[in-house]
Amino acid sequence: MITPERHALGRLLGPAVWGAVVLAVNAALWSPLDTDPQLSPLSLTVSDFAALDRGGPIETTMALLGVMSLLLLVVARGRVRAVRGLPSLLLAVWGFGLLLAAVVPTDPLTTELSTSAYVHRYASVAAFGALPAAGLLLARRLRSDPRAAGTVRWLRVLAWAAILGAALMAYSAGPGGRELIGLVERLLLGSEVALLGVLGRFIHQQPAASTSMPRHRTGRIPVTGAKS
Repeated sequence: MITPERHALGRLLGPAVWGAVVLAVNAALWSPLDTDPQLSPLSLTVSDFAALDRGGPIETTMALLGVMSLLLLVVARGRVRAVRGLPSLLLAVWGFGLLLAAVVPTDPLTTELSTSAYVHRYASVAAFGALPAAGLLLARRLRSDPRAAGTVRWLRVLAWAAILGAALMAYSAGPGGRELIGLVERLLLGSEVALLGVLGRFIHQQPAASTSMPRHRTGRIPVTGAKS
């Protein structure tokens, strides 16, 4: 049965997801100025600043975003059939990847990576690869639903923007010599969290499925089709 508590969670989930998105974006943009004004957010990644400020707003908001993503997945599986299956797996990878990357730090301002830095890197790669893939798959599954036309359009736009950002990020981290890697990563992060917000808004608008059965006042389930 859908309890009042689960109904309340569904009603609050959309605004909560967007709230986490705004906090994450603000942390990525403004926290570097508090960490060290002499360090450029254009040339250093969000992870670099997070490693310099352990337990600060960047790691906190990324962990919060991971938790909200997993809560969104729980509600989405009960409300939207298209989310079930592979999209659920991809969204779970995104949520758990964010949590792992927030808990396990990278090595700040060095090219020699430790074991924890490799864990952080691959958790981040898995998360930021899984979300746009989930967005494109959901856009394909929802395209026949006229109520989801706007959502489908934004899922596609933001997913492809994230994929382009990931390609630019890979180039900057390799042949590009980390040129403007901080700017590219923040554009990638912005497109991904916006995609999550669009998905959260769509899930928030869907009616909660009810699994309760009608009963008589005596508490017995009515039997249909019985002869008098």
